[in-house]
Amino acid sequence: MKVESVVEMATRYIEELIITGKLKPGEQIKEENISNEINISRPPIREALNCLEGEGLVVRKPRKGAFVIEMTEADIWEVYTLKAELYAMAIDCVINTITDEQACLLQSLVDQMKKITDTGQPAILQYQKLHRLFHLQIMEIAGNNRLLKFASSLHKQIRKYSFKTLSNEEHLRTSKQYHQQIVDMIIKKDRENAHKLMKEHVLSAMHFLLDTPGILTDLDLNPHKNQ
Repeated sequence: MKVESVVEMATRYIEELIITGKLKPGEQIKEENISNEINISRPPIREALNCLEGEGLVVRKPRKGAFVIEMTEADIWEVYTLKAELYAMAIDCVINTITDEQACLLQSLVDQMKKITDTGQPAILQYQKLHRLFHLQIMEIAGNNRLLKFASSLHKQIRKYSFKTLSNEEHLRTSKQYHQQIVDMIIKKDRENAHKLMKEHVLSAMHFLLDTPGILTDLDLNPHKNQ
């Protein structure tokens, strides 16, 4: 088992603070505070912030420091619609080449998602991890490295918003159902319906964010802010 480096630990810690909303959009990430909280020196924290900046979660401002990235409604629309197209493209790539073993792996991930959703208090971060692995696995099976890299970058930019949508019980249940239906269509080699379901799955999260009253306010997202 790989041992987590201090940079990886700091990256994961800050990322979780952002995803769970403990660090708000536009809030400064103070190296000294992070250093005290996880008891490591500041140089690895700077490296972690560099990593998160590359993933689109953090922005550095000259002579001011590092801040949590802010997104507008337009940003959310752009990322989710592009993500939907890329994820559906991956389905087109795998539908005729996926092996039984690979399909079983996808089903195993869905089964693990079901176990989490069937508990009284679902572990959203754990579900989100399985959710990411599910789509990552499809991308890897597709065998298109640029598609994988681009789609992964988009996914990381909206993990905070994904966490918020999955924290809603109804949306979490819908997410689980979509994943099972997608696997079913992949196994049946039904490209048209698998493609359609994948796009619906991604866009349903976007519509939940944009159409649910008050949710963007809870996320401290200003729909009229210009970046």
